[in-house]
Amino acid sequence: MTSQPRLCAQVLLDRAREHGDKLDIEIARRVRLTQSTVSRLLTGQTTPSLSSLVALRAAYGISLDELVPVQDDTPKAGTAAP
Repeated sequence: MTSQPRLCAQVLLDRAREHGDKLDIEIARRVRLTQSTVSRLLTGQTTPSLSSLVALRAAYGISLDELVPVQDDTPKAGTAAP
């Protein structure tokens, strides 16, 4: 079973700070999302939509792979599944 993708908040926060955006509201304004959405993304309370990821990528130049790192839950060869 694979887990839901989660936004890598630290990557976003680091890049936002490089652009002078330190608060959720500043990120929200630049990306044109609600402050509530940005807050829920940063705290892991919601799974990012494709449109949110594309907006974040466009605003801050972060690759989708950086924003949502792939977490491989596939068992390695020779190991038992949990």
